[in-house]
Amino acid sequence: MKHILIVGAGGIGERHIRCFLATNRSKVSVCDSRKERLEEIRKSYPIEETFLSFENISLDRFDGVVIATPAHLHVPMAIRCAEYSVPCLIEKPLSVNLVDVDRLIDLANRKRLIMGVAYVRRSLPSYKRLKELVDEDTIGILRMGRFNMSQEYPKYRPDYLNIYYAREETGGGCILDAATHAINLAQYYFGEIEDAVGFYDHLELKGVSVEDSTVIILRFKNRALVDILVNQFQKPNITEVELIGNKGNLKYIVNRSVHQILFCNSDENNWEEMFTYNFTSDDPFIFQANEFLNVLEGKGVLPTGLEEAKETLITALSIKDFQKERRFVWKEVGC
Repeated sequence: MKHILIVGAGGIGERHIRCFLATNRSKVSVCDSRKERLEEIRKSYPIEETFLSFENISLDRFDGVVIATPAHLHVPMAIRCAEYSVPCLIEKPLSVNLVDVDRLIDLANRKRLIMGVAYVRRSLPSYKRLKELVDEDTIGILRMGRFNMSQEYPKYRPDYLNIYYAREETGGGCILDAATHAINLAQYYFGEIEDAVGFYDHLELKGVSVEDSTVIILRFKNRALVDILVNQFQKPNITEVELIGNKGNLKYIVNRSVHQILFCNSDENNWEEMFTYNFTSDDPFIFQANEFLNVLEGKGVLPTGLEEAKETLITALSIKDFQKERRFVWKEVGC
């Protein structure tokens, strides 16, 4: 049984705790700087050990580390894991800037370490099946895509004013939060991004100044075009992906626990239901935990490696710079 250290016991950290334990393949220890939070976690879960200071832990005691802290801490903590040669799964996004990102990648490559970023949708079998359908030429040559990932964020995170989301410097705002999921999925289906433009604004959420809405357009090296719409105030909770080929279209639609893949290849607009899945809210993270454990056992690879996660981050930062500078700044973002 693998021993996993989870760093950060906030909302996403607690989900990782619960879901790694649910695999029945790992034992879990937890690090958080809040003593009272560690006491709450101990009362709720069969935790091995708890730690108040990440810097004082001998990381070589663990088979793997999951970093679930605010994003500005991800890279320094991952570098410490790399220095101990400990495999690491980092919550998204990889960082809030490019400082030391290449240093981390270089360390991981030189030591041949297992390190990746937890874009959790990439672990779901339904999104993998969608990729297989594209690769099987179901819709011909993939030409365009549409992604909508929007919801009433305060309903799901009523503490949003008091967490990372409220401040840009800790990874807050919808671009580094929700939109990076869509950017990363677009990379999965379309390949390498060539250009990125977009606009964003703070339209609705009370008490924060970070952006809660964005419209993004991506152009890929294969000439495909993709648009991404994200807002975090609307009442409907929508996750929709449409992949547009020269022989037909595929749609991925989420309605609560039901995930559907639909297909249409005629102007009669009859969408055929190809696959239907039912997932609980924890299921994606359980799949992800099992995937990480599989890789630790020498089976498979992590869905999003550091290099790809860096490209996702560069894209997100480029969007921010595009609006500030009103110019194309792809791969020219500063550190």
